[in-house]
Amino acid sequence: MSVALQEAMIPRRTLLAGGLSLAGCATSREKGAELVMGDLPAKGQTGTSQSVMLSGADETGTHFVAVRACQYPEAGITWLWCTVATPQGVYQFSSNKLPWQGPTLSPDDAGTANYRAQSSEADAKFVRTGTLKAPQKAELNARFTAQGQGPRLGNRARVSLVAEFEPLSGYAGLLTGRTEAFGHAKFVLNIAGKKIVFEGPSQFHEQTQTDARFVTPFVLSSLWSKDLFSTLLIVPPNGGGYVINEGRPGAVSTPKAELTQTESKFSFTEGGVDRSILLETRFAYQIPIYGALWQGRFVKGDMFGKTVVGMVNSWLL
Repeated sequence: MSVALQEAMIPRRTLLAGGLSLAGCATSREKGAELVMGDLPAKGQTGTSQSVMLSGADETGTHFVAVRACQYPEAGITWLWCTVATPQGVYQFSSNKLPWQGPTLSPDDAGTANYRAQSSEADAKFVRTGTLKAPQKAELNARFTAQGQGPRLGNRARVSLVAEFEPLSGYAGLLTGRTEAFGHAKFVLNIAGKKIVFEGPSQFHEQTQTDARFVTPFVLSSLWSKDLFSTLLIVPPNGGGYVINEGRPGAVSTPKAELTQTESKFSFTEGGVDRSILLETRFAYQIPIYGALWQGRFVKGDMFGKTVVGMVNSWLL
């Protein structure tokens, strides 16, 4: 069954209005962290890119998975980020300069879309069935060797995972070229020979753009439950987002965030009502990009009286 995505748009020029400069922003550096300066394409370089991501969790916030690939065909490069969090540890792989080996970028009206990132230490294949704005399902097969970094990370453990995602709702146009589908996913993990199976709320997004990526600070939350889904995006001094509650979409305005190591607090206006939510950080991780650290958080909290799990990510903030 395909799910037609709700459509609306906050133009990228609106979110990025004001000539935002990075000069006065924190760079999220941490002493002792491994920062990679040689990422490709070069920082600020424009060109067509196409990203895909599947993430999900169980309803208790005990297990989380996030796998993202981004293709830069003109630069001949693919980025791949894989993170798995369990009570036994956080297992992570990231590289921003894998060789791009296809497949070619998929047109919006294609009945299927394939994404692939591969190297000797990692391999991820995404398949979306159905069109971009009416997806039927998405599948992910991935394997990677975990990179040792931090006390909770399994050092050099071999990880494989299979995920099957079924969309229930979605949204197109928070940013030009971006679609987000929300639903339910089943995950089968194998970590150093140990099998872990779980299922729960999940999201699958795709985004094609020609603007340079990761040059502007932002905070992004993606939250999921059985029947409530939300994305909040803050690009100072602007922001926006939406909530889909039991199939009904509502626009969010003036979101603000207060982030600490242990929790994330958001305030915003939805339906003319001022609201706030508090999210507990269950697992935290980092990804080096252009000499700074992208901050990732797997979270759990309450939104509109419903338990949600998901992600809060920040860059240069």
